[in-house]
Amino acid sequence: MIMIKKITILFILGVIISSSCSSTQLSGKKRKPKWVSQRPVNNEYYIGVSMAKKSGTDANYIQIAKNNALSDIISEISVTLASNSVLHQFEDNAGFKETYEAYTITIIKDELEAYELVDTWENKEEYWVYYRLSKATYKKIKREKLERAKNLSKDFFEKAREAQNKNDINNALIYYIKAFDAIKNHLDEDLSVFTLDGKILLGNEIYQSIQTIFSSLEIKGEKDLYELKALSANKELVKAKISYKGARLSNIPIIFSFPDLGIKNTEKAVSLNDGTVECSIANMAPKGRTQILKAALDIDAYFGENTKDDILKEMFVVRGSMPYGNLNIKVKELYAFVESEEISLGRISSRQNITNVFKEELSKNFFSFTQEREKADVIIKITSNAVKGNDLGKHNLFTAFIDCNISIRNAKTNAEVFSDGFSNLKGMKSGGFERAVENATSKAEQKIRKEIIPEIRKINL
Repeated sequence: MIMIKKITILFILGVIISSSCSSTQLSGKKRKPKWVSQRPVNNEYYIGVSMAKKSGTDANYIQIAKNNALSDIISEISVTLASNSVLHQFEDNAGFKETYEAYTITIIKDELEAYELVDTWENKEEYWVYYRLSKATYKKIKREKLERAKNLSKDFFEKAREAQNKNDINNALIYYIKAFDAIKNHLDEDLSVFTLDGKILLGNEIYQSIQTIFSSLEIKGEKDLYELKALSANKELVKAKISYKGARLSNIPIIFSFPDLGIKNTEKAVSLNDGTVECSIANMAPKGRTQILKAALDIDAYFGENTKDDILKEMFVVRGSMPYGNLNIKVKELYAFVESEEISLGRISSRQNITNVFKEELSKNFFSFTQEREKADVIIKITSNAVKGNDLGKHNLFTAFIDCNISIRNAKTNAEVFSDGFSNLKGMKSGGFERAVENATSKAEQKIRKEIIPEIRKINL
């Protein structure tokens, strides 16, 4: 009996103590911890403390607090360039410096690992979180990644150097860029390695090797001047020749463009076995004086397109050291004879607005006009007809519609080489049908300049 009483008393005491402990834990959890009010300091850790409001439209406050805390840790990780870093030569360029700093922060954030959650605390309005990252662990992980990156980069570098020695410049550039990509997350660190040629600094050596190729790559026209005829398929193609230290190169990507003209068309091509690369857009240059056709190394074929954070590409863009050559192009004019008929509201128009727009644009780019049909290379026929629409008298508005067509024929063969136009282009104005026609005509002029003239550029007579 005494034994039963003792067991009962011990059980009751246990329950009381357990309840007391639970009550203390819950009470302690509700109390604001010291790290919320005073940021922790620990020389062995990077610290990240953050708070997110529970109120508002974004209910994902736990993730927001975590992200902000990790950003807090990242802000404590200082990035100091190694004394031998290739980036030192770009320190005076503010734009490049900002690009690299933003890139570095992104990389640290994407690769951040081994951080640990220390504590959380919340009340009705706020959610707090406390993360930390061991500095020793971070350095160890970073050191291991660096060694793997250097080994991979060195392997690509040696393949690139071998290809360069064989004048296989296309593969040399591919391997150099792969070598750089392997270490681009570590440009602030010591990238020295030992090769058969001795100790080298990978970042510097890769950059200088590509720079050597770029400076030794020659792109020039096979002729000093190409004389072409506007809108004509040329008997002799315009060609550029690509060479490296006197040796003709194949498989080199080139992009042709008109840097000084308002022509947006470009053409990409690859050099053939004899080192030449052909261009088919040269005769799009305006007639008259000699124009520049630019033949440049297509760097996007190596670096990729739309790569805003490509540090290596940015290095060469900053220095303006992309290889290119200028070809001289002179396009001889064509002679055109024009037949036109414009009707406005049932009457033949003497103002010839549509015809004048065509003649203005065509004379800028392709043709000189002649009154003698037998001298013409092409016969151009232009017709337009503007008709009444509706009289919206209640609102004092009037509508009109205009049709337009242009046909171009080869004067020698009478074969139609171009035909285009539009119909029912609507104009609307107050004050009468004439004003509505003026509005429709204005829209027609814009359509001719923006849509029809660019198509005429594509003709081959």
